[in-house]
Amino acid sequence: MLSADCMSCLVNRQLRMLNEYDNEEKKALYMREVFNILSGMEKGESAPVAVRKMDSLFKDYFGKLRCFDDAKAKYNDLILEKEDSITKKVKESEDGLLCALKYSRIGNYIDFGALSSVEEEQLDRLIASADGDYLDPDEYAVFKDEIGKASKMVFITDNCGEIVFDKILIKTIAEKYPSLDLTVLVRGAPVLNDATLEDARYVGIDKYANVIGNGSGIAGTYLPDISNEARALLENADLILAKGQGNFETMFGCGLNVYYAFLCKCVWFEKRFGMKRLEGVFTNDRRQKYNVTGSSL
Repeated sequence: MLSADCMSCLVNRQLRMLNEYDNEEKKALYMREVFNILSGMEKGESAPVAVRKMDSLFKDYFGKLRCFDDAKAKYNDLILEKEDSITKKVKESEDGLLCALKYSRIGNYIDFGALSSVEEEQLDRLIASADGDYLDPDEYAVFKDEIGKASKMVFITDNCGEIVFDKILIKTIAEKYPSLDLTVLVRGAPVLNDATLEDARYVGIDKYANVIGNGSGIAGTYLPDISNEARALLENADLILAKGQGNFETMFGCGLNVYYAFLCKCVWFEKRFGMKRLEGVFTNDRRQKYNVTGSSL
């Protein structure tokens, strides 16, 4: 079930979305239905599933949702400008895979769903410190061993802008493991500032891996909602790397060999992982070390 923190965050998000509207009676009716959605959430349904239900309701009431096209384009272009310098650091590092993985995780900061605002200054600070960030060495050692033995891998993306960092990691993996069958899974429809097939092609990920949409417009990878093709890819993969809180929320406990990489960006994740805001997580679904009691899955 959803935690109290998650429910509070979801309600506050809806209230922020209502700020530009004046019809108080309509807003009150809308919020009553939001509470009905929350009270009717089933045990296996996480926050990203609730967001899709609320977004559908919002469009019914107000006719439109906030468009993230400008933010998506802005951050894709912004990080593309930084791509060469980051790639140079990756190539010069002692362990290029580890370095690229850290930068990819830093990119998870560019999230207009979990954060009320994304600040370029904060992003620059995170990028500057990325190579020195802590990443669980034991988990990384297993990951590196498994990727070296794997035949099939799926990389699940999250946000625009972030996907340029992911591209650097994907290119690093493709070069280091040329026999690996690597598929990149993106959202099947626009949602928040999450990356779609169009975004992945725009930044050039398709040059290094096969890219497909997952058939779903949920801001995560909710297995009951994705296409049969996407689900078969995941179930047949030797390992999966899933970026972002939304993928963790929708996939955690699925039993697949999933490595999650993201930054803690809300109170509930700070509590679950015992970390400070914007600290990074790298953990495996089958070897979860953290106290995640109360997970929505």
